[in-house]
Amino acid sequence: MISDDIVRASSSRAPEAGPTASALALLAHEPGLSIRMLAIGVGLSHAGAVRLVDRLAADGLIERRDHLTDGRTRSLHLTPTGEIASNEVLAARDQVIAEGLSILDPDELKILSGIAERVLRDRLQNLGHAYRICRLCCYAGCTECPIDAELLERGVDPRQAGDV
Repeated sequence: MISDDIVRASSSRAPEAGPTASALALLAHEPGLSIRMLAIGVGLSHAGAVRLVDRLAADGLIERRDHLTDGRTRSLHLTPTGEIASNEVLAARDQVIAEGLSILDPDELKILSGIAERVLRDRLQNLGHAYRICRLCCYAGCTECPIDAELLERGVDPRQAGDV
């Protein structure tokens, strides 16, 4: 229920419906993602992600840059306008989470956090799945990310997006 509310609220703050909110949030967290990794993270086909990137670039929200290590790949980065849009998306997400969890006291929040971490780590499939799970995550507040910890425990570097 809260997940649906998060998607609805964050999408309502995005410049267009659909996966735009997730794309803006992912690019705020991982500047330089390729279209391939963005597609995995937001659940689109490669062709769908290309169309999304074209629209976001045309709206001045993202820009394509040369990739640091792969001349065949372009890196995606938010523009200043895209950063503002991403911040609005994430603020809407934060509000929904705060409202949804406001009934819990600090001890209950700690218990829920521990349970959620265990479930997330157990359900994680691979690096690509991590991008999908974390597409609307609170990166600033997630200083001890259970997904990154689980990937590292499995011997996968969470920052090696090309190895999906």
